[in-house]
Amino acid sequence: MHARAPVGVGLLAVAACSFNDDVPAPAISAVIPDHGVAGILVTVTGSYLCQQPRTGGDDDPLACAHVGGVMFDTIPAIATAYTDTTVMAEVPMLPAGRSSVIVAVAGRSSNSIGFVTE
Repeated sequence: MHARAPVGVGLLAVAACSFNDDVPAPAISAVIPDHGVAGILVTVTGSYLCQQPRTGGDDDPLACAHVGGVMFDTIPAIATAYTDTTVMAEVPMLPAGRSSVIVAVAGRSSNSIGFVTE
């Protein structure tokens, strides 16, 4: 007698979901100004910087449930104001030259935008 393999057995794929799956990743559109010395304030503009879904109700567009961090390469900046579309941040001590600015919030990172330290 031969043993038969079970019929219909296959792989089961399980996908994990997180609270912000319906919200696009944070995206930076500009860093203004795009050059300067350490210590100046820059404005990082973009979208979905809070990583919270829009409900269409009476949500305050300036209130963020999740405040993220701004990084110049691997060096964190101090954010002085934070909304879903704008972050004001102080440029950290960096060597002169080009660096990449990103916003990371709720475990997700944005695209990078260049900044030149003078």
